[in-house]
Amino acid sequence: MTENTEQSGKRRLAWLAVGLSIIMPGVGHVYCGKLTRGLAFGLLYGLAIPVVLGLLAYASPASTVVFAFLMIAATFGVVIAAALDACRLARKTRPDYQPKTCNHAAVYVLIGLMIQGSSVGYALHVRSSLFEAFRVPAASEYPNIVPGDRILANKTAYRKADPEVGDVVLFPPPTGNWRIHYVKRIVALGGETVEIKDGVLHVNDKPLPQRKIGAGSTQIRGQNGAPQTIAGDVFAETNGSATYKVFLTPAPPEAAKDFAKTTVPQHHCFVLGDNRNYSLDSRHFGPIPYAAIEARVDYIYCPVDTWARFGRLH
Repeated sequence: MTENTEQSGKRRLAWLAVGLSIIMPGVGHVYCGKLTRGLAFGLLYGLAIPVVLGLLAYASPASTVVFAFLMIAATFGVVIAAALDACRLARKTRPDYQPKTCNHAAVYVLIGLMIQGSSVGYALHVRSSLFEAFRVPAASEYPNIVPGDRILANKTAYRKADPEVGDVVLFPPPTGNWRIHYVKRIVALGGETVEIKDGVLHVNDKPLPQRKIGAGSTQIRGQNGAPQTIAGDVFAETNGSATYKVFLTPAPPEAAKDFAKTTVPQHHCFVLGDNRNYSLDSRHFGPIPYAAIEARVDYIYCPVDTWARFGRLH
């Protein structure tokens, strides 16, 4: 005999089924007596975002609009579908609906925690193998990444391909401090030469073309640790097939004006900050091996200043 855990002969309330589904997709179905159906919606909820991120990782890069739409659909689509379906089921229940063993508050909580735990597990897998979110506190990649921006790093970018000039990559510092990461742009690959003369970057003995496109300013940490505002000009720099923005100050530090010609070793890359005169990069710690690169920075998902910069990083 089925044990009744709620008052016998009570119709399922549509508003409660919807509310439970919004809190945790699948629980509203369990409330309506559809345990298997509820677990199926819970599984879909746990897989929605990882599947979308996985498709983005292995497919060609998505545009800003497509990326935003897919993320919103993955986040809310299953929730809305579950709520509507649970509402329909609740309205179809008989006025003398006999509660089942699963119709108990403790069961709702247990199943909700199980679904949430699965979602957390999938999220941890995504974080370790597919994508990871970071907050950038420094200005070394200004004007493309502003201090405080939140970025999404693609950890699958170099599984089937090598890094390319123009890529913005994430890697641990050569000092071995595992608590932080550096974000820099690749300007040269193995076998190429790099040199800076009077503040102008030369790759393979050729100065990279620069076109002024505006002015800008940002804050850095001064020598005493206090915030210091620097102002300068923004240029579009062309490096092979890649074009990106760099920031140059009128009076750069002496150390940033020149860099002796060096050849990048094979399977290494030379990285610089887009804030060219205020960046700790390969001029200080040398080229980095491909194996040290953990991810390619593909998206700004939460810009600190204007949502016009939301989306794919260029």
